Amino acid sequence: MSEDSRPLGGLPPADRTLLITPPLDLAIAEVRFSASSPSLPVDAGLQLFERLNARGFELAKAEPTRQQRIQINVQAGTAPTHVADSGEQGWLLPSADGTYLVTLMPGAFVFQASKYHRWSVTMRPRLEVLVETVREMLEPAFVTRSGLRYVDRFVDRAADGPLFWKSRIADSFTGPEHDLVLGPLLRGSQQQIELDLGESKGALLRHGPFTDPGAGGATSYVLDIDVFDNAPQRFESVPLVDGIEVLNRTAASLFQLSLKREYLETLQEAK
Repeated sequence: MSEDSRPLGGLPPADRTLLITPPLDLAIAEVRFSASSPSLPVDAGLQLFERLNARGFELAKAEPTRQQRIQINVQAGTAPTHVADSGEQGWLLPSADGTYLVTLMPGAFVFQASKYHRWSVTMRPRLEVLVETVREMLEPAFVTRSGLRYVDRFVDRAADGPLFWKSRIADSFTGPEHDLVLGPLLRGSQQQIELDLGESKGALLRHGPFTDPGAGGATSYVLDIDVFDNAPQRFESVPLVDGIEVLNRTAASLFQLSLKREYLETLQEAK
């Protein structure tokens, strides 16, 4: 990687110290591309299953899926009507241990992982294989969008309300928590931040405290970072994966900027 691998938008590089217990619930990489056909080959799922397993994946099966689309028609003086079509036929390929999933649709593929160590271990090696395999199978002409999304959930069973997180989340990310009148009344808050990172690149951050049944009713904090590149590019394996790595470095920078330094250090391994 070159200097161009720095985070987008002039964001500062992230501290690469590993977290002791990553708060990550889900990591998702998506690539959308031009398709030569509106549908996949009949045996696309089986082909992908066999090729990926031959290259080190440990997939359990390939099962068909259908992406349903719903269109809402609204006309003056009449009630809205909902029209659902059968959508696109695709494939789901879950791993044998249930920690990752590959989805293939006409014009798109997704890799998602629920168990994460770091980019160079969990994501990049598998993306390299997946991108190259899709290129061989479908021969897409160009990429229309690449995106990387991390959903983090910070959990502390001592968190008895949103104000608990005021000392841990960066002040620039919290609002009502600092209000002397609204803060004590707050039970939950969901905010969205949109960032322009230049040249068809951007990020969406959705975050806020919520009552978490999975944490015994304590107040957890969700941070959902979605970084994307909408600039068209040729479907070439190495440049594509390198570009997604830049999105990863951008997401890592945004993650660290969202936390107060003292809290981030408690999450990290000893240096």
